[in-house]
Formats: sequence, C-alpha cells, structure tokens
Amino acid sequence: MSTHKSSKVIQVDVAPHSVSATLAERYRRIAQLFGAAVGLLGLGNLIGYWLLPAPGQDPVTAFGLLCAAGSLILQTSTMAPRPASKWAARAGAAIVLLIGMSAFAPVFSTTALAPMHPACAVGFLLTGCGLLLQDSHGAVLEALGEYLAFAIIAFSLLPLVGLAYQAPALMYLGSTEAIWWPFALALLALGTALLLARPRRRLMALLTDDVPGAVILRSTLPLALLLLIVLNWIVHRGAMRGWYAHAMVSPLLTLFNSGVILIIFWRTAETVNKAHLDRLRSAAALSEANSLLIAVSDNTDDPIFVKNCQGQLIFANPATLQLIGKSRDQAMMRCSRDLFVSQKEADQIDLDDQRIMQNGVSETLEQTLHLPHGVRTYTSTKAPWFDSEGRLRGIIGISTDISARKEMERQLKRHEAELEETISQRTATLRKLADHLETVREEEKRAIARELHDDMGASLTSLNMHLTTIYAVLPQEPKWADRIERVQALVAALVATTRRIQIGLRPIMLDLFGLKAGVTEQVEEFGERTGIVGKLSLPDEDVNLAKKLEITLYRMLQEALNNVAKHAQASEVEVILDIDEDFATLTVRDNGVGIAPERIENQSTYGIRGFCERAAFLGGTARVFANANGGTTVRVELPATLSSDANQDVDEETF
Repeated sequence: MSTHKSSKVIQVDVAPHSVSATLAERYRRIAQLFGAAVGLLGLGNLIGYWLLPAPGQDPVTAFGLLCAAGSLILQTSTMAPRPASKWAARAGAAIVLLIGMSAFAPVFSTTALAPMHPACAVGFLLTGCGLLLQDSHGAVLEALGEYLAFAIIAFSLLPLVGLAYQAPALMYLGSTEAIWWPFALALLALGTALLLARPRRRLMALLTDDVPGAVILRSTLPLALLLLIVLNWIVHRGAMRGWYAHAMVSPLLTLFNSGVILIIFWRTAETVNKAHLDRLRSAAALSEANSLLIAVSDNTDDPIFVKNCQGQLIFANPATLQLIGKSRDQAMMRCSRDLFVSQKEADQIDLDDQRIMQNGVSETLEQTLHLPHGVRTYTSTKAPWFDSEGRLRGIIGISTDISARKEMERQLKRHEAELEETISQRTATLRKLADHLETVREEEKRAIARELHDDMGASLTSLNMHLTTIYAVLPQEPKWADRIERVQALVAALVATTRRIQIGLRPIMLDLFGLKAGVTEQVEEFGERTGIVGKLSLPDEDVNLAKKLEITLYRMLQEALNNVAKHAQASEVEVILDIDEDFATLTVRDNGVGIAPERIENQSTYGIRGFCERAAFLGGTARVFANANGGTTVRVELPATLSSDANQDVDEETF
C-alpha cells in the first residue's frame, strides 16, 4: 500500500502560547489575592495613622499601596462593568505614579507629612508605569510592561536581601533610614501579581505554557532558587556566628552551588528525557493514526475533504481530486469557484459551508454537480472542525456518489407513472365497459318490461274479459261462486306480480312522466311491500335530466331501499331529491340500527363499491355513513350535465 506522507499531512496552526483558560483564571485569582493583601496592608497603615498617630508613620505610602492594590484588582476582575472598571483602574495607576513623582518634588519636603523614602518613590514610579501598561496592546508595550514587573520584583528584593544578610547599603538604599520592610514585600507582591495577571504574554508564557521548556522551568526554577538562597544564607550566617573562618565562605559556596547546579541539571535531564519519551510515544501513536487515516482516505471511493474558515481546500483524498478533475497542486488552497465548473453550484456550496460553521452542527446535504466527467449527484455530510481549544478551524466533509441510486429512483418513478397511467386507462376502460353492460342490461330490462306490458298485460286483460263472459253462463251455485272468486283472485295476483316485475325491470312511470313520477311510484311500492313508512321530498319544478342520469338515480334509489329492507330494521325512511343547476342529489335516510364503520371500509362490500364506481364514472360521488342519532344515510351526488364519455354512451343507447 502506497502512502503520500508529504501531501497528506494537514497543516494545523499552533498558537505560540497556549495557556489553558483554567490555568489563566487560576493565575488571575492569585494576582487578585496578592492585590488584596497589599490593599489590606495599606488600609491597616492608614487606619493606624488616623487612630494612633505616631512619629515615622507614612500615610502617603499607605495610600499609594491602597491605590495600587485597587487598580490591580480592577484590572484582573471579570465581574465589574468593563468601562467603569477600566477608567477606575487607570485613575488608580495614575495616582500611584503621581505619588512616586511627587516624592522628588521640592514642595513635598515642606509639607507637614514625613518625607517619603527614595526607595518607596522609585517603587511607586515603577508600579504606576506597570499598572498603566497592564492593559496595553502591541508587542513593544506588552514587553515593556513585563520588564517593568520584573524590575519591581528585582528592586523589592534588594532591601529584603539586605535585611537577610544585614547589609546596610541594601537596607538603606541611599537614605539615612532603612526602608520599611513590609513595603518591600508589598512591592514584591505587586510585581508578581502584574506578571500573573497576564499569563499569556511572551515572557510569562515561557513559564506558564504546557510545552516542555515551561514544564522544566516550573519544576526546577523554584527549587533551585530556594536552595541557592537558603544555602548561601546558611553559609553566611555560619561565618557571622564564628562557626568557621570567612576564608571558608567561598569554598563552601562553590561546593554548595555546584551541588545545586548538579541537581538542577540532573532534574532537567530527567524532565527532558521524560518529555522526549512522551513525545516519541505520542509521535508513534500519531504516526499510526495518520497511517490509518491515509489508508482509509486513499482506499475509499467516497470523497473526503477539509476546508479552512475561508473556504479554501486544505486536504483532499484521491477520490476528491478525481471528482473535481484536478491535481493536488492545482486544488490545494483553492476556493469552490476555482474547483467547480458551475459558479452557481460553487456559491451554493460556500453558503452551505458558512451556515454549518456558523451553526456549529453537522448537516447532510444533497446536491447535483456539473463535473468534468459529467453530471453527478452526491450526498455530503459536513461538520464544523474545532481545535483542542474549541476554536473554529474550518469544515470537514465526506461525500457519497448516489447518481446510480437517483437514476434508479427516476426510473422507478417513471415506471410508477407509466403503471399508474396504464391502471388509469384500464380502469377507465373497465368503467366504460361496466357502464356499457349496465346500459345493455337496462335496454334488455326495458325490452322485457315492454313485452310484459304489451303482450303479457294484453293477454291477461283478454283472459280476464273472457273469464267474465264465462262467469255469466255458469250456474248460480255455491260451488261455482267459490271457484269464480278463486280464479279472480289468482288473475288479480298474476296481474299484480306482472306489474311489480315490470316496475322492477323498467318502470313505465319513469319513461312516460320522468324521474319525479318514477321515484314517487318506487317509494309508494316500497311502503306497500315492506310496511316501512316512506317520506318523500321532491323539487317543485319539473326535473329535466338526461335519461342515463334518471335511470342511474332510480336504480341507486332501488338499491338503497332494498338495503333498508334487508339490513336497517327501520320503521321509517326519508327520500330527498334535490336538483340545481350543477348537481342532482339523492339522499336516502333511515332510522334503523345504522351501519358499522368496518362495513363501510370493507372492500368486499360490492353494493357500496357499486354505488361509488357508478357515481364516479358519471363524474359524481356516493357516500354511505352512519347518522349521529342512529340510522344510515346514503347520499348520491351527480352532475346535472353528463361528461363526454357518458354522452357518448347515451348516443350509442339512442341509436
């Protein structure tokens, strides 16, 4: 398996001073603690001067310490309002600076206050300048602020070292009196706090960073300084107490200092070795992970890419390069407009990337792209890329070619459309065939009804007339009277049966007088046959509909009434016929037991399906539903004018 290490490594910009937010906050709190201690020292001195004034007390120095502590605390605080705390901190620093400058003014020596120690004045000058430069920006000003903080620390150590070694020159610093040692400690605390308050600046970062050099400094420098100070002080005190001659001081210091240096270098070597081993293990793990990443990215057909915040391509696997049709040198650090043929598609990609980076959540997108090897459709999962500090570095994405799947979907949709069209055509054909069969059946019923009316009716009428003649010549005997009654009843029943069959096949009232007369006759005949009370509501005006609509409404009324007689267990049925300019509506409502919802939705219920299919063919609708207060309603709504297909069937029936 080949790898391209030089071209596959993602370049990540590492900040030169990566002090963590937690460590920086810890340092700021320590700085605030030092500032609070200095403020308490100054406040205590002021209170003591006001309550118990005594010679030698210096309220100006105490006030300067209080102002310096307040300025430091305000600059390191994150809870106070920013504009107010900023100006208050600057005012406190300016007061400290003015106090230091005023100590050198001739007018100060003429005041009632005690003159300030020169070392205090110099300390206030350095502290005031350091506080003013604390919030400065720019490499030069930041470095100057750090140098001033180190100068304050060094200047404060002079009287402390003089006090430890009883060196008058360091204790007095050119004055007739020794400097107040708490002030030296206060200066030391202020200088240290100024450094800790800004741990990300250049010099402090060398000590507070997480890199090996900073770790070595933190682990060896405090111990080395402490050992040197303690050993040198012990050697000095031994000579002062006469434990050994002063000539032995230099050899002892050389011996002890050499031991300290040996310990420092030994610990440094140990720390460096540990850091080196950790670096080697991390490098090995990173190399293995990088090799695995390269193997995965090189041997996948899915494009994998990484962009920076400016939308420039900084990583692309071979599948991505093959997709855009460019070499690695041509693609790296290029924007979407330089990589894709369609500028509109490139702009859409950039808009999607910017939205994902702004929202900070991953998205899965689908886009069709015009590429050098043709039009392809991809689904891409993109996610924002954050570094270890949580800063947005760019966007990472992986795409999958779904062109074949999209083509299959298009073909499937096309086949579905063709199938739906075929089914629609077949359904229309079947509906036409069913309507034609219904028309033929109606024609046959009409022919049979006509024959029953013309032939059977005439024959029965003639038979009844002949029987009447025969009745007249029969003897007037009881036995013949009984037979005459039976024959007359039989002939009457035969006539009624013939009439009922004729009405069921093709009612003469419908053909002769129209739909209103046919509906009236049907409802009356239904009431006489079943005993169910029928209520009828018809239009006042004449009904003028096509014959097909009339016979369809009539047959639907027959079917609805038959269902009422079979299933409804009703005592009353209401038939409503409503005709307007657009629709003819027939409603049959009973007060029976109702119909179950599952029976309405049952596809095997051919009566309901026949209702719906017949109405749909004529461009109308048919509904069967249960009433709220019991019973069932059948509502048929047909257009008042027939469609072209229905008219064609009417014409065929006419001819």
